[in-house]
Amino acid sequence: MMAQEWKFNAILNDKVIGQHTFKVDNKKTVSSADFHIEFMFMDIYYKHVSEELWAQGCLTKIVSKTDDDGKIYEVNGLLKDNEFLIKTNKLSESLPPCIMTFAYWDPNILKQTKLLNSQNAEWLDIETTLIKQESLIIKGREIITNHYVLKGTKEGNERLVIELWYDEKMNWVGLKSPTPIGDIFYKLI
Repeated sequence: MMAQEWKFNAILNDKVIGQHTFKVDNKKTVSSADFHIEFMFMDIYYKHVSEELWAQGCLTKIVSKTDDDGKIYEVNGLLKDNEFLIKTNKLSESLPPCIMTFAYWDPNILKQTKLLNSQNAEWLDIETTLIKQESLIIKGREIITNHYVLKGTKEGNERLVIELWYDEKMNWVGLKSPTPIGDIFYKLI
C-alpha cells in the first residue's frame, strides 16, 4: 500500500476548532487530533495521538494517549498468542485475535460488528447503516458520496454515533460526530 494521508479541519458551530490527521504507511497508521473549543466561558481541549500496526486487515499493536480536557487515557495493546491484549489506565482485557479500531480510512470497518475505540479501549458493538447517496462539495468539487451511520454500544448503552461519507471508490471523505454543544464536522483540507 502506498502512503496515504487525510487531513481534516474539525468544525464545530461553523468554527474551525482544530485538525485531525491520519497517516497510513504500509502497515503503520498514525492518528493525531488537536482541538480547542471555546464555549460560553469555557475553554475545552482535546488531544489524541494513536499509533497502530496492522497485518492482513487486523490490528497487531496499538499505543495511544488522549487528553480529553484533563481526563487522561493511555491505551496499549498487542497481539500475542492468538489474543489481543489491551490495557488502559488500570484496566486489562483479552480480545479476539483479529480486531479493528475505528480506522475510517479502511471501508472494511463498515462490515464490522465490533470495533475498538483507540481513545479509551472500549470494545464496542457496532451497527452500520447506509443512509443514502448524496452529493457533497469535497475540496471544491461536487462528488457523489455514500453516507453511513455507525452506532457504537456497550452492554446496550449507546456510546457513540458517527456519520461517515465515502466517495464512489469508497475513499473516506467526511465525518460528523455529535457533541453536547453541537456536531463536529470533518472537512478535508
